[in-house]
Amino acid sequence: MTIAVHAITKNGVALGRRLVELMPEIELFIADQFPVKGDEAGFSLPLSSHFDRQFDRFSHHICLFSVGIAARVIAPRLKDKRSDPAVVCVDEQGLHAVAFCGGHRGGANELCERVAYILGGQAVVTTASDCAGTLSADMMGAHLGWTLDPEFEKSITPVSAAIVNAEPVVICQLSGEQSWWRLPEALPAHLELTSDIGRLQQQEVRAAILISDRAGLESELALNPQLELVVWRPRSLYIGVGCDRNTPQSVIERGLAQFMADNFLAMDSIASLASIDLKADESGIIAAAGRLQRPFKTFAPQILEYVTGIENPSETVKRCIGVSSVAEAACLHASGQSRLLVAKCKYKYEGFNMTLAACRGEFPKPESNHGKKQLRSHKPMKACPNRPIKHYLFHLIVCEGGRCDVPGQTGLAHHLRTLLKRCGLARGDRRIKVSRSHCLGCCRKRVPMVIYQGPALAELSVNHGLWLQRVDKLSDEQWQALFEALASDTSLKQCLPAEYFSPLEPTP
Repeated sequence: MTIAVHAITKNGVALGRRLVELMPEIELFIADQFPVKGDEAGFSLPLSSHFDRQFDRFSHHICLFSVGIAARVIAPRLKDKRSDPAVVCVDEQGLHAVAFCGGHRGGANELCERVAYILGGQAVVTTASDCAGTLSADMMGAHLGWTLDPEFEKSITPVSAAIVNAEPVVICQLSGEQSWWRLPEALPAHLELTSDIGRLQQQEVRAAILISDRAGLESELALNPQLELVVWRPRSLYIGVGCDRNTPQSVIERGLAQFMADNFLAMDSIASLASIDLKADESGIIAAAGRLQRPFKTFAPQILEYVTGIENPSETVKRCIGVSSVAEAACLHASGQSRLLVAKCKYKYEGFNMTLAACRGEFPKPESNHGKKQLRSHKPMKACPNRPIKHYLFHLIVCEGGRCDVPGQTGLAHHLRTLLKRCGLARGDRRIKVSRSHCLGCCRKRVPMVIYQGPALAELSVNHGLWLQRVDKLSDEQWQALFEALASDTSLKQCLPAEYFSPLEPTP
């Protein structure tokens, strides 16, 4: 995220400097009739010339002037809501932060709430789904890292209109996290949930959302030509990879594309690539994972040798590297599953051999079933006083008490555990433990969290004893950055804005 702030009045300059104090990632531009300080940049009016140079350089813009001025300057530069920067307008008194454009996919809605919080003003969001407290067809999976399938882009507007106008819409989920509904209220009654794709073939269904990692579903839905369909691709597929030493990136990518096409799997649904530790430095796989923007995880031979669910063990592979399976074992272990989705497939290009296999990750049901409480019975646990507590690197305790129960926060600890699994930090020597508290004793902080280091660290970490506040406002990307910083013992102050850190009273 790159953020530019533009100030053209005296009060606007003062507001911009307040934002810089708490949002160090922004770049402040000040009209040249005012003196600049430090890293601030001056610019000459008119604004149109300034925005000619800067508009496309940044993913987000904060305009410290009226919506009317912004409309005249920015409107001619808008091309496509899928790629336009987000724009937030703030009046020069800091009373209102308005999401002007790019509200959903651009991130302006989220940014305007953050700016309003810092300045003590009011966030103004006008997108219909947000105002109505209903589902957003083009944002529902963004916080989970899901991808909108561009082939179905044309249906976003009619499906969104059907949702806002309370018309029947079917949501068919075949894979991925079930925690996409984040509001505490129940899912609106006109939105129907199903796991039966056949429901979308029925003629009375005119608008639908499909959540699936399967590709080539168009033929199954051809029976309903009137259907307006939005397709989300969850990150639910774990791909195991084995290959000859020094297999080029081009060969890895060609084999992967062929494997996904052969098995009708969506490339955007890849959660990670996985292999044996011997391949940790395999540049072709590393580069392919980098282009996909997905992690590449490797595991020790002694772990892979005892994985359950291997269908095609190889004595030849065992003689060479000490394990009977690489591709199948790696994806099984990475996904936490004991059954393959696709067993080992072999490919050979340009003289290089590679094997690929796939597993589909399963995700726990959210503790609140789309706003409706689940009634669960619990069996009494057997006492086991001598069983050791599992190793953890850090312990995060997040408040979910009644006074911290704000919209979008319910079940936060559960959601964080899901994110930790996705990051590979829910087990192993870098495990991060998350617990929820019914009260941390500082309700004024609204959704606080405290971090304690685990017993394995010899010296106190820079993150030990940190208190955070308003953690319900953190995006999934910010949570993942936080987790990685903890795992590498990097100061969280390098990856989170200052407003999320709660000051502590000095030691007497």
